[in-house]
Amino acid sequence: MNETNCFCKSGKKYHDCCQPFHLLQQQPSTCEQLMRSRFSAFCLQLGEYLFSTYHPDHRGDLTVAALSEKSLDWKNLEIIKTESASEKGFVEFKAWYLLEGQLDYHHELSRFVKDNEQWLYCDGTFYPSEKSGKIQRNDICPCGSGKKYKKCCA
Repeated sequence: MNETNCFCKSGKKYHDCCQPFHLLQQQPSTCEQLMRSRFSAFCLQLGEYLFSTYHPDHRGDLTVAALSEKSLDWKNLEIIKTESASEKGFVEFKAWYLLEGQLDYHHELSRFVKDNEQWLYCDGTFYPSEKSGKIQRNDICPCGSGKKYKKCCA
């Protein structure tokens, strides 16, 4: 898996992108890096990483086990904008997924804070999603590969 492209769609290989964060060899230096590493962690069901990068004051009833469950088939990440200061930041994104053959996305403006030199996810404002309908065999695949769906993830 180390030679595969990173799930966060940065254009880098996984081992040069999110893996060092997941293995706790490095810490994200920006809130966008944390957002991308969390998306990749959702793809890989890395519940411990997700839990540890969630600000303790905002975890509520979340558990490592719940965050480790595969809930959706994540396909693509689109970063819309990033705003960051020294101690807090925001990342607006769309995370595309397939559910029962339906393409949909999660659209959020996430809020992050830097606590003890570590970026942490706090919460987000969620925007209503718009379903784009059932994917047809000749449609471009939502995974971002640029290939037709029938030649890619179908």
